[in-house]
Amino acid sequence: MPVSRNSIITAGLFSFLFAWSDFIFALTLTASNDVRPVTLGIYGYLEGNVQSWAPVLATAVISSLPAIVLLIAAQRYIAAGALGGAVKS
Repeated sequence: MPVSRNSIITAGLFSFLFAWSDFIFALTLTASNDVRPVTLGIYGYLEGNVQSWAPVLATAVISSLPAIVLLIAAQRYIAAGALGGAVKS
C-alpha cells in the first residue's frame, strides 16, 4: 500500500476533478433543480439575458477554488507518481 500511495491519490484527484467539472452528464440526468452541480447553476443563470457578467465570473472563480486547493495540496504526490517510474534505481 505505501508504494501505491501516489498513484491512488492521483487517481482519486482526477476522479474528483472529472465529477466536479462534469456538465453533459449532469445536464442529461438532472431532473429537478433541488440538487445540481455549480456548472448547471451557472448555465441556468446564463439562459436569460445576462446584462452583468461580474456575478457570473465571480461564481465561476469561487466554484473553481476547491479544485485549485486540491491540486495545490496534492501537487507533490502527482509529481512523485509521474516521476516514480522514470527514475532507475
